[in-house]
Amino acid sequence: MSYSDHSSLNIIFTLGFISRSIKQNSSHYDQLKLSPINLEIFSNAMKTTLTLAYDILLVLFLEIRLHCFYYLSLFFHDTLNYAYALNTDPDENIMTLNRDLSHLQETLNSSLNEKKFSFLFQGLGFVLATILIRSSPRFSRISELGVTKMCRNIFAIEQTLTQIRTAGDAELMRAHQYYELLYSIKPEDILNIIEEHGQEYSEQDYLHLLQLQYRSLSSDEREHFDLSKYEQLVKTALNPQIKNSN
Repeated sequence: MSYSDHSSLNIIFTLGFISRSIKQNSSHYDQLKLSPINLEIFSNAMKTTLTLAYDILLVLFLEIRLHCFYYLSLFFHDTLNYAYALNTDPDENIMTLNRDLSHLQETLNSSLNEKKFSFLFQGLGFVLATILIRSSPRFSRISELGVTKMCRNIFAIEQTLTQIRTAGDAELMRAHQYYELLYSIKPEDILNIIEEHGQEYSEQDYLHLLQLQYRSLSSDEREHFDLSKYEQLVKTALNPQIKNSN
């Protein structure tokens, strides 16, 4: 499937315009002198067209999210260079995703009303942030420059969504802050953040963060990093009842 080819959207929008026209001019159709049989045929055709229009809108909703999964899967397929990052420029796969989303915006915005357009892009930040956070185990290692590069990737996506929706996205900010936690030199810093700000991510997300931090250390540094100990401390911080039951 080619994600650069959106010619099929033209057919979709044509159907959308037809259904919109039918709804707007329904009062005129009531004045037509049609036999009961022809009127029923026409009414059924109108209902079918409207149903098809709504189904197509749902397909577009899913299609946009499929694009996000596709390009982010390409991005996370090769993360080895984040262990030895030489620059902090956004990744090419991220920029391709942004160009694709911008192209979808231009095409859809000129063909759909504001309500339908907003429906297609609502919650997209949550989808992207969830993929970005839950995919952290895909990094075998990550350097400090790699963390900066990852944060710039997220910022680039956030800028694109802001242009599409003319509003910032709190969910992508969460993803940005998640990877910023990797700047913490000591795992105690992560525990302090949990204590000060409360739980902002799932337990598994915090554990993935600790595990990535551990994998990113040199062999000498790992000797002073008791991963099991810190994993247990995170679990206790997030589940105080564990400590009370002991």
